[in-house]
Amino acid sequence: MSYLIDRRGFLAGASGAAALLAGVGPSRAQAKQVIVANWGGDWNDRTVQFFEKPIVEKAGYTVVRDLDAFEQRRTKLIASKRLPKAPFDVAHMDDATVYELTTLELVDEVDEKAVPRIKDVVQPLRTPYYVPWQYSAWIIGYNPKKVKEAPKSWADLWDPKYKGLIGLSDAHWFHHVECAALKIGKSLENVDLAAIKATMMEWKKVCSPRIYPNHLQIAQALKNEEVIVAPEYKSRNLQFASEGVDVVSAFPAEGGIGISFGMVLPKKRPDPEAANFYCNALLDPEGLVGLAQKSFYSPANIKAVLPEAAAKQIEFSEAEKKAIHPRNHAWMMKNRNDILDWWNKEFKS
Repeated sequence: MSYLIDRRGFLAGASGAAALLAGVGPSRAQAKQVIVANWGGDWNDRTVQFFEKPIVEKAGYTVVRDLDAFEQRRTKLIASKRLPKAPFDVAHMDDATVYELTTLELVDEVDEKAVPRIKDVVQPLRTPYYVPWQYSAWIIGYNPKKVKEAPKSWADLWDPKYKGLIGLSDAHWFHHVECAALKIGKSLENVDLAAIKATMMEWKKVCSPRIYPNHLQIAQALKNEEVIVAPEYKSRNLQFASEGVDVVSAFPAEGGIGISFGMVLPKKRPDPEAANFYCNALLDPEGLVGLAQKSFYSPANIKAVLPEAAAKQIEFSEAEKKAIHPRNHAWMMKNRNDILDWWNKEFKS
């Protein structure tokens, strides 16, 4: 996911949302539109390529795109709580943010009759307030030309032999905390925050990880061999490899960390019917098969059957699926501010 903002898309989305909030927007009877908050960059390009253009726009909708990082989308939704209308019809989110928005009562339940393909979503991903779209897991990426023996566990990343050679994404600080929790207790339940901080400070002392802003910089660091190991989504490792980076994945013994992306339906959205149509369109099996082979995320719809070679590359084995830990959203939300403050002031300093 690129966090680059498409300025034209953002301005179009912002102006369209503002007009709707003011009650002076274009008549839906004259022109159907759906206002969509999404990431920009290649993430949005693929959304347009496989779903919005061939399905949503073909059905007569104009897609007004508000492209931004999920933190900005989250902030807009929270700020809209006291407004007469939400700023968009549909918002793309990760599962953790969906949990938070649900607790804040900012999103509506998904109606199976209005979004019929939701019944075909992988069951462990489903919640009443979420339309999962694609998923992967946070595991280990490494350069096979530079690492003679593949890392077998999260604990292996604390080995002094990797000093200065591990790359961490700053934007994914929460996953690094979860990796430490798995190293300590092999679980994301009943975790000890003090112990996590202590083992991460040990990591910092022993291995001096390099911290980069996001995925794209991690890929470049791996390509330049500034680092030879980097915790990452399996999907991103596959994407990096497809772009010429020497990187393969290792599934840690303690298990991976699950992640899914999808859509939520904001309360007071301008056009509920358009929102439902859009969400159902993005679960189109054919579109998901095409998307998976570009994004390398597993499709959330069980009817999206990948070609054998792609499935072997992208999908997790049955044993790995059982070892993917669901994130502890309640614990993270409770401790988020404390951990982020510590990450910025102590671990990164």
